[in-house]
Amino acid sequence: MVYTTSKCNLTCKYCGGSWPPEVMPPYPKYSVGQLKEYLEKVDNDPAVVFYGGEPLLNPKFIVEVMDNIEAIYGIQTNGTLHHLLPPRYWERFSNVLISIDGPEEFNDSRRGRGSYRKAVELAEKVKSLGVPRVIARMAVDQESDIFRDVTHLLKIFTHVHWQLSVDWVEKWNLREWAERSYLPGIAKLAELFARTYEDEGRLLGIIPFIALLKAYRNPWKGIPCGAGYEAYAVLTDGRVTACPIAARESWALAGHVWEPERPKEIRPKGAPCESCEYRGLCGGRCLYWLMERYWGDEGMKEICWVTKRFIDIFFEKVGSLVEKMSMEKEVEEYSPTIDSTEAIP
Repeated sequence: MVYTTSKCNLTCKYCGGSWPPEVMPPYPKYSVGQLKEYLEKVDNDPAVVFYGGEPLLNPKFIVEVMDNIEAIYGIQTNGTLHHLLPPRYWERFSNVLISIDGPEEFNDSRRGRGSYRKAVELAEKVKSLGVPRVIARMAVDQESDIFRDVTHLLKIFTHVHWQLSVDWVEKWNLREWAERSYLPGIAKLAELFARTYEDEGRLLGIIPFIALLKAYRNPWKGIPCGAGYEAYAVLTDGRVTACPIAARESWALAGHVWEPERPKEIRPKGAPCESCEYRGLCGGRCLYWLMERYWGDEGMKEICWVTKRFIDIFFEKVGSLVEKMSMEKEVEEYSPTIDSTEAIP
């Protein structure tokens, strides 16, 4: 991932918005030429995902990078400033991830009035330009109705992915909500996923389910998104970190853009995942979560419980279809690193 800016034009309920300047400068302090030289030395086939803040607050940097560096391109954006990037650049993206949480009233109550319409406007635009993967990127918490929100977004986007909001926030009653709302909703989604495959012979674009099918045949060897060993972030000050949200944490520093060496590997050690029977399907879920443990050890056990139930419910509902589903091209080609999706919510 490449930060184009540390600034954001929204302040969502569960996010602090812009990074403070003492953590990261607002715009890149290195040149595109330095970035190109660095990538040529450390990656023969780079996949670059523009990130922020809101990356479209610095469209000139995006244009300069895409004009000068050969790569597979993606972007994570809230969509509100999509008019600032010409269509010829949008059509070059292999994936566009757009921040959106569900139906309009619900989304706007969390992300700001008008953000839903801008997100949908961008989704329709890039689909018309032929972008193959247009992904709704959801933040999910106790306000969410996972079945309602995912099924709504599947009508607009090619794919949907979500993350549970369990980092950077005060502990909330995850287990109570999961038992009451989230896990029953996952069961309904999995039933819909299986029924659609049986009736229509296609996989719905529910990325966490596709990720489980991928891991069923090819268990994860580490954190699914590749953080710390396959995927890294270039911050605006030139630091290269194991995870894009680990801008303050010293453990995440893996290199610098002006250093020609490949970034060092950063893997969690001594985590309970090492002896867990779900490890091949979950991969440890999230590097940042494992390293920081905002909710403490008891909170971590709670999150693990929800993750395991999510996995069990999915496989219970798809049953014997799993063998055939897991061999589909959609599953084989899914890459959380290129897609910039964390696989396991």
